[in-house]
Amino acid sequence: MKQAAMSKGTKGTTSLCKGALSGLSSFLEVRALTMGTMLLVGVWSGYLLTATLLACTATLLLHYLHSKYKYWSTRGVKAPPATLLLGHTLHRLGIKVPFMEFFDDLYYNYNGRDFCGYYDFLQPGLFVGNPEIIKSILGKDFEHFADRRTFDLGKVNPIANDMLTNARGQHWRFIRGIVSPAFTSGKTRRLFPLMNNRALHLLQMAREESKRGRVEARALCGRYTMDSIASCAFGIECDAYSSEAESFPVMAARVMQLSPARALKILVLLVAPKIAEVIQRLGIDFTSPEFHFFRQVVTHTLRMREKRGVRRGDFLDMLVESKMNTKEGLSDNTITAQAILFILAGYDNTANTLALTLHLLAHHPHVQAELRREIAGEMRRNGPQIPHDRLMEMPYLDAVISESLRLYPAAPVIERICTKPYTIAGTSVHLKKGQPVLVPIWSIHRDPHHWPQPDNFMPQRFLGKSRNSITPFSYMPFGHGPRSCIGLRFAMLSVKIGLVHLLTSMKLLPSKESMHPIPLNPRVLTLKPKDGVYINFVECSFEETLEEEIALYPPNNHEGVGLADEISDYHGLSKGVSSLKSRNTNESDVLDFRSSETNSFKLVISD
Repeated sequence: MKQAAMSKGTKGTTSLCKGALSGLSSFLEVRALTMGTMLLVGVWSGYLLTATLLACTATLLLHYLHSKYKYWSTRGVKAPPATLLLGHTLHRLGIKVPFMEFFDDLYYNYNGRDFCGYYDFLQPGLFVGNPEIIKSILGKDFEHFADRRTFDLGKVNPIANDMLTNARGQHWRFIRGIVSPAFTSGKTRRLFPLMNNRALHLLQMAREESKRGRVEARALCGRYTMDSIASCAFGIECDAYSSEAESFPVMAARVMQLSPARALKILVLLVAPKIAEVIQRLGIDFTSPEFHFFRQVVTHTLRMREKRGVRRGDFLDMLVESKMNTKEGLSDNTITAQAILFILAGYDNTANTLALTLHLLAHHPHVQAELRREIAGEMRRNGPQIPHDRLMEMPYLDAVISESLRLYPAAPVIERICTKPYTIAGTSVHLKKGQPVLVPIWSIHRDPHHWPQPDNFMPQRFLGKSRNSITPFSYMPFGHGPRSCIGLRFAMLSVKIGLVHLLTSMKLLPSKESMHPIPLNPRVLTLKPKDGVYINFVECSFEETLEEEIALYPPNNHEGVGLADEISDYHGLSKGVSSLKSRNTNESDVLDFRSSETNSFKLVISD
């Protein structure tokens, strides 16, 4: 019994231990569960808190961004809806929609005919179409808008930084004060013999290409413009046999090409200029090889001319003369910069203007006939030699080019940066220092309020009383004010002399490959034709063409009849216009013109 009792006691103790252990285990499980639950709740609370903080941050950021895009509405100025972060930048650069459409949308739908707002990323800018306000911004109050949008490239590309278009403040004033005298009418006249030689070469190229069929006029005019710039700005004849002459067109073309590497460098310069300086110190050159090439050409040319006493009367000579007439002259870098700017600003715009004018003349044969008659009239007064001053003063020639530039301005948009706080006259609208201002030349030039039938090619807008009635500051193909294009005279001389040489030996006919109106590249801010400019150049006898055109398009006033009779007498035409019966014709009649043998008449344009 004692043993049984002991056994029973042992079992009881064991049972008690087991119970205690079971209780302890349960306690530990509950504790672990509690701690786990607390941990999960804590983690979840952390995530929840983080999510809450992120949501609050995002809400505040969105509120901040939206508040930035209320800048103009809070000031009572209309502005189109802006894309978050980007504003209207993609629209303005022609990436999202053609920039012409964006300008017209602002101009007609958001009060841009007067002024309205827009946004470059988060930066508010003002879009101004009112000629009176434009007059103040570009002229009267220029000191408030003295700079263009530029970036300080002095430490990474000093040559580009010294270009007149990139220079700012006093540096710009210093360069312009020395460069401007090189573009006076008297100095431009000195370039006339060089330009005449290049225009003769243009005619030769047109003859050769026309034998193979229709001519891509944009490429033809580009070669002519490049020849002119090489000769007048760098002292190089591209059709000569030399290493520089061979390399020049290639290097010039590369300057205007945007390779992926160059695009990346530009992006770094725009976003992080300080990083660009560090990269430059590490040996990655932000000055392109083409810039170095042109610097070597200019430096070599200047040294050789100084050594040999050679004078060509070109742009480099003029810069050297201007340099000698000032206390502080231009450095070789600055002279090189202006010569390269000659390429960047002159090549594309001048080639476009000439090619598009040829296209318009081909599609408006009555205008072509009137212009050819004016050329013939100058020959009657001056013989076969047309002096420089008479060429530049020919009214119908000037009207044709002016109307072409109205439709296709060299600068479709002007941009200025506010350099001093400014208030738009008669309003409460204030501009802060650093805010951009856009002037939409494209839209103003095609506004029916200023130009009846704005899409029609009508050179008579720029003749006599019609020209005098043009609204001031509604026509600005080369900009206006102190920062307008100083190469205007050179560009106009280049286009005029090229047109006159071509029209004395060639007829311009439409090509099936070129639509009219000509489609423009919506991604390029220089109004470059999208698919080229194709024209049929037909070599002809000047006298025979004059006679045919007098019959097809007889003058419609007494003065024109008298001139046509005089032209007929001078050029020995078989009939005067007085003996011809007027008849109704349409522009397609010109397609029946017969092609004649090579013209034996030679036009000479004299200095």
